[in-house]
Order: sequence, then structure tokens, then C-alpha cells
Amino acid sequence: MDLTKTISAVAASVAALGGSYTLADKFGWLDKPILNWAPEHFEISDGSAGGEFKVIVARQKLRDDCEVTNFKIEIKDSDFVVHPAVPSIATFSGPATPTVDKFGYKFTLSPEVQKKIAAGEATLMAHIKYKCPEREVVVNYPNHKNLKFNITRGKA
Repeated sequence: MDLTKTISAVAASVAALGGSYTLADKFGWLDKPILNWAPEHFEISDGSAGGEFKVIVARQKLRDDCEVTNFKIEIKDSDFVVHPAVPSIATFSGPATPTVDKFGYKFTLSPEVQKKIAAGEATLMAHIKYKCPEREVVVNYPNHKNLKFNITRGKA
């Protein structure tokens, strides 16, 4: 048995395992999900561009070791243009639980967006940034029919 070849084979195997782990980590194959959305419970009120919209979202939180560091919502209007919206909450929290948890908030559109946004069916989108022990993670609302609502023109 050639000791040099054995050491080389062991070193190559360790390097391959390390590389495989790095690749799996890069692609998120080892990530533990933070939450599971329950979009069948989502609700968004219809309303005037100048008014206030009520939102209910639902999720099962799976982890307690990640902190929300940023919460941003946007509206994709009937012309497929994306506009910023102003939520009534900056972040949200709650314990990990085996059950679905609902929570609500409201949002408005800035006067500038009110002038530009197209009336008709719109879609609510959200980007939630978490600080987790392994890295920063961004979670988005799912693509679901219950994230659609109608925007009208006129007074609230």
C-alpha cells in the first residue's frame, strides 16, 4: 500500500465533502424554513387609492431563532407596474407554533403613488428580511389568488 496515494485519496475525499457541503449551503439545500404561509387565510380589502387597505395574513412559524429586520410591501397594479406601499407595522413577531397564526395590518399609498397607480386588480407583495444564525434570509409572500384586491379611483 502506497502511503502517499492513501493520504492523497483521503485529502481528496475530505475536499470533495467540504465542497459538496459548501455547494449545498449556497443553494439553500440545508436551510431550515422559517415559516410556512397559509395563503388560504389571507384577506385584503378592496378600496380607493387614497384610502386605507386592511390585510390579514397567516403563517405557521417554524423557528424562533430568526429576527425580522425589515418588512417592505409593494403593490403590482393592473398595468403590472410595481409601487411601494406604506404598512402600519414595521416588523412583527410571535413564537414558533404548530398551528397557523393570523395577524393583520393596514397599508396606505403615498400621495405620489396614488396619482400614478392604475385602477383595477392589484397584487400585494411583501419582502421580509430575517437575521438568522446561519445568514440573512428574505421571505416573500407566496403567489396566491388571495393576495389580489381591487383599487378604485376617488375619495376614500
